[in-house]
Amino acid sequence: MTLHILICDLLQTAQVIISVCWSLCQYARQISIDNCDTLPNLIPWYAAGKMKKLEKLKIKFCKTMMEVFESDPINDGTYNVDGGKATLTSPTLKNIAVVVPQLSNLKSVHIIGCDILSHVFTFSTLESLKQLKEVKVERCYAIQVIIKEENGMSSKVVVFPRIETLELDDLPNLKVFFLGANNFRWPSLDNVMIKDCPQLMVFTSGESNTAKLKYIHTSLGKHSLECGLNFHGTINQTTFPSSYPIISKGMPCSFHNLVELFMRERDVDTIIPSNVLLQLQKLEQINLKSCNSAEEVFEVIDNSGFNESQTVVKIPNLRQVNLEWLDGLKYLWKCNKWMVLEFPNLTSVSIHLCYSLEHVFTCSMVGSLLQLQNLHISMCDNIEVIVKDEEGSDAKVNEITLPRLKSLKLEYLSSLKGFCLGSKSFFMAIVGYATNQ
Repeated sequence: MTLHILICDLLQTAQVIISVCWSLCQYARQISIDNCDTLPNLIPWYAAGKMKKLEKLKIKFCKTMMEVFESDPINDGTYNVDGGKATLTSPTLKNIAVVVPQLSNLKSVHIIGCDILSHVFTFSTLESLKQLKEVKVERCYAIQVIIKEENGMSSKVVVFPRIETLELDDLPNLKVFFLGANNFRWPSLDNVMIKDCPQLMVFTSGESNTAKLKYIHTSLGKHSLECGLNFHGTINQTTFPSSYPIISKGMPCSFHNLVELFMRERDVDTIIPSNVLLQLQKLEQINLKSCNSAEEVFEVIDNSGFNESQTVVKIPNLRQVNLEWLDGLKYLWKCNKWMVLEFPNLTSVSIHLCYSLEHVFTCSMVGSLLQLQNLHISMCDNIEVIVKDEEGSDAKVNEITLPRLKSLKLEYLSSLKGFCLGSKSFFMAIVGYATNQ
């Protein structure tokens, strides 16, 4: 059985009807509630204890909802449902004693756009969540905790035996998952996304054991972890441009442990700031799509005023670069003779629909592309050359060699004049090249 409730604007004048409706929730396996703007509590206290069959709960855009499961009866009485009949009763101590939700079959919770929601679960609810596999909470702007503390809580270890996925997205006031001192165990957790939660300084006050968790996904992409979810107020000191996507300042996630950079539809001028170039030792992939204001991927600044010698920055583990629909992209980096980027293990480059891009590589760094195997470029109307000869560069390149190149695809490049155009001393030799048909 699936229970759907949509656009409930007349709740205050139809309390008896709603009460009868909630009497059916004891049979429902799925409950989906959308745009019910007059619900202060999603599931009333008298129904919360009868949810043993519920497997999936999805709540969207309930603007006035303060809590998912009503923890106490309303002060002026409520409706009791017995055998399909609703009768108005006043709250009593007996009523208050049976409000702990029974959610022994609940597997999935997804909450979106509930502006004044204060929390998702209370501590007393956790005992019944043995089947819970995924929790997703996004765009809830008032929420400060996911699990609310209660009086008389025990100090026992909290175990979520089956949770595999936890996603917390665009929660600007979230400060902690759970503030109590209890330790948590997450034996099945292997997919965590914490995105745009700038106030999150501590995940849990106690320890969180996550044996399977290897990565955390943030606004930047995928990060490797050494400490799992046990981060406690380690402020990220990296300075970002004001337009840079927000990541949680307290999490041990930044460029230094970034494995995959993934960014989509972000309003930034530069993807990777110059002050973090030396931190990219673990970076393996770059995937960018529809970041139309971005003019460059790597910010390479002219440091001639500080250092007379050339600085070489290696990105040692980068293997794949995929760029798509970057309308404003002019270059991967703005080359200068004072700083050179090298990519010794780059194997695959794919660039599509980057209309402002004029070239891909420069002669000063192409010598590091000894592992490049696949180069695919299409529908970039302004590209004139693939490899640009920098004017005024001290780099002496007599030959461009790509010894491992297996696949070269250049398609719909209306301005392309040549692979490399420079002085007569340049000679292009693509060794081992085989065209994919």
